[in-house]
Amino acid sequence: MKIVVVEDNQTFAKQLAMVLNKEGHIVEIYNDGNSFLENFSNDIDLLLLDINLPDTSGLEILKILRESKFEVKTIFISSHTEIEYLKKAFDLDCEDYIKKPLELDELLLRVKKVEKTIKPKNLVVMGNYKFDLENFFVMIDDKEIKLTKQDVKLLSLFLTNINKVVSFDYINSQIWDSEALTNTITVAVLRLRKKLNLDNLENIRDVGYIFHNI
Repeated sequence: MKIVVVEDNQTFAKQLAMVLNKEGHIVEIYNDGNSFLENFSNDIDLLLLDINLPDTSGLEILKILRESKFEVKTIFISSHTEIEYLKKAFDLDCEDYIKKPLELDELLLRVKKVEKTIKPKNLVVMGNYKFDLENFFVMIDDKEIKLTKQDVKLLSLFLTNINKVVSFDYINSQIWDSEALTNTITVAVLRLRKKLNLDNLENIRDVGYIFHNI
């Protein structure tokens, strides 16, 4: 996922980015609200938002986004424990509210929970490939290839992490309900690569895979 962190504590923001990067996410950091509002793009999957910022409130930022009809999954991270702040945050339709100080492992669990609610883009065109994940098929030139449910889950994962290393652990956590053996994942990916002739799907030995842009 692409995750944006809006947090004025630079050290804490870098800690968040580090642990999220290790999970395979792309992370952008903004240390104040105005720089975020002036520069953010519309491809954000998740917003991690502090409430106390030097120039504005995280609550005000989300209010602006909602009023402009920009929908993005949002988790507040704040030292405010008062119920009035929680109420304001959830009234703005945030996904979660984490109170500081927090355990980074707890944050990862909550991020993972939100990630499972994000629907991948269902139609992706790359080179001579047309991935139609909603209807379970891929068009290669004029040839249609049917996909299984597992194929779609794997493709969705790779297509939302193009040019990034997707680890075996991450694949397992997103696709299998219980812990899968590395060999199980390898066989599933090899089957998919052969079916679709995906030379751009690279195996990183003992780590995972990279789906290169075509």
